[in-house]
Amino acid sequence: MPLAAQRSGNAFPVEDFLQALTAQLDRAQDTLALKVRTGRPLTWALKDLSLDLHVFVEVDGEGRVLMRSAGANEEGASVVHLSLAAITRPMVEENTLSMHDDTDPRTIDELRISGHLDDEDRRRLDMVGVRTVGQLRRMTTDTSPAAVEATIGLPVDRLRALLEQASRPAVTGHQVMRRDGSPLIRIQGVNLSDGSTPEVRLAGELVEVLEAKPQQLLVRPRGHHDEGPIEVQVGGQRATGWFRLPAEARAPQAGASGSSPNGHGSSSNGHAADAEVA
Repeated sequence: MPLAAQRSGNAFPVEDFLQALTAQLDRAQDTLALKVRTGRPLTWALKDLSLDLHVFVEVDGEGRVLMRSAGANEEGASVVHLSLAAITRPMVEENTLSMHDDTDPRTIDELRISGHLDDEDRRRLDMVGVRTVGQLRRMTTDTSPAAVEATIGLPVDRLRALLEQASRPAVTGHQVMRRDGSPLIRIQGVNLSDGSTPEVRLAGELVEVLEAKPQQLLVRPRGHHDEGPIEVQVGGQRATGWFRLPAEARAPQAGASGSSPNGHGSSSNGHAADAEVA
């Protein structure tokens, strides 16, 4: 390919073009996988895609190959032929991570509030398909921050700051349910347990923790609790949220007790069933 006689400020590195193109194809791949999981069959497939790029090829002072799009009636441009092979449904499903497998589905944008991540850093992560905190952790599980910086250009200090923030506990929501006729609250989030039972307060009061997992806690509110702040203390770090018990969840449930000889309600197997309250 001939080198352009003069360089233009509109030239872009070849790898940036390929990464931008494949990032958009990855998004299309994720969308197809979600479509399959809704039960709707695929109705189309991309068989062949060919692009003819009329560009001037340049080499900068760092030895990077750059391309600049040719303008209208501009002569001397090279023609770059780019062909993409078809992908099949099995290939889509095999290479697309299920969202159910993501241990931390928070988006990377939710970590930007700390100021550690600028738009260029976000673009670098998006190019390699990292859009959730869980994907960020997976990418760095067996890869050092220095290797990530060398590969995609994300500075080590920013990556470490992101990982540190991602490791903090966070409350993302809650659900109200009933067991034995009494209301319970399932607190949803990430990093809510480090293997030991965390300390949980509702409206400023300590409450009993019945189950503790990194992504959810099951707690028993006190009789007078209706709504207020949630505070979870894990390993010296605190996560906060807000809870509200609907009136129907706080009120006694008809037939919830006294209808079974074992005292656990009307469950036929002798175990109280959990009922979610909308």
